[in-house]
Amino acid sequence: MRYSTFLEVNLGLLQENLNKIKRLTKAKVLPMVKANAYGNGLVPISKFLVEDCEIRSLGCATLGEAIHLFNQCPDLKADLIVFSDTEVSNPQFSEAYANFAITPVLHQASDLETVLANPMFSKLPIILKVNTGMNRLGVSLDELAKFAPLLKSRGVKHLLTHFARSSEPFKEGDKTHNQIEKFNQAKKILKDAGVEIKETSVSNSGAIEQKIGNDETYVRPGLMLYGPYSVEPKIWDGHQISRFVTKILKTFEVKKGTPIGYGVNVAPEDGLIALIPIGYADFSITTASGAEIIVNGHKGKIFARVSMDMMFLMFDTSVNGKLKAGDSIEIWNNDNRVINDLAVSMKTIPYQLMCGVTNRIPRIYKVK
Repeated sequence: MRYSTFLEVNLGLLQENLNKIKRLTKAKVLPMVKANAYGNGLVPISKFLVEDCEIRSLGCATLGEAIHLFNQCPDLKADLIVFSDTEVSNPQFSEAYANFAITPVLHQASDLETVLANPMFSKLPIILKVNTGMNRLGVSLDELAKFAPLLKSRGVKHLLTHFARSSEPFKEGDKTHNQIEKFNQAKKILKDAGVEIKETSVSNSGAIEQKIGNDETYVRPGLMLYGPYSVEPKIWDGHQISRFVTKILKTFEVKKGTPIGYGVNVAPEDGLIALIPIGYADFSITTASGAEIIVNGHKGKIFARVSMDMMFLMFDTSVNGKLKAGDSIEIWNNDNRVINDLAVSMKTIPYQLMCGVTNRIPRIYKVK
């Protein structure tokens, strides 16, 4: 655990982001809380969304996430939907779906066969994912046509797909447009077979930003709910709900050629080194070297190899005497441009930065 290093999560900003999303669409909102709510804390984020924001459905990636949330919050008045690692075909977990408010997304033929054949799942709502071109999860249109007659008496509660390139500007004839057309074909296959479809969804964050899929029942915000934007040039003006704070552990001057840290890294010029107490065991990024961090208005660069518990910031000689041990550092703040720019400089994406903050870093929650 750390003390002077923490992730401050502003629940008030989370609610503001949710309200901004609602203004972009008439569809209902199904927030994704997978991956520890994108690093912000599965249980506190989920409780706030349900109890303070009146959300009634939450998206997890794994059955384990859903069961953990259910165990921690048994009175949570929300349906938990498991999108990928469902364990549907594992009899060890049948009771979790039969007895709890947890529903799997059926995304392969074998799981759909299991649900239709198992009496324990006779009342389980059918949430079905179709593959429209991402080629990751989802039943094909041919498989859908095969199963359609078996679904007539039961219906499909929720039909969905997932866009592969919604972070790219939308235009006629592109990948996203083609996926929409295939999703409409999927709906037609079921309706022609007399299968009732109660709900639909297609839109992830990039699609919501561009107001794609507004005519479906739900949208499924993930990244944008927590702050960062997907589409360039920037459309989404949400707040980064987390602020990642640490401190300077030590400063020292170096001369050009001075070896620093592990390996053969040497100072490229005279400068000032600020040692900060976070490393890859706190912040799971090893491609950080060269990224810029601003401290007290002074721009430094992460230098040399990131250690397990520490990393180096290098400043030019003009900063000598202007930084000291104990000075606070914001790795990122509530401006969503900061984390997006940081991700680019670290050769990664905001998702990894947020999910990379490990459990050694305490989460502090506040309401604006």
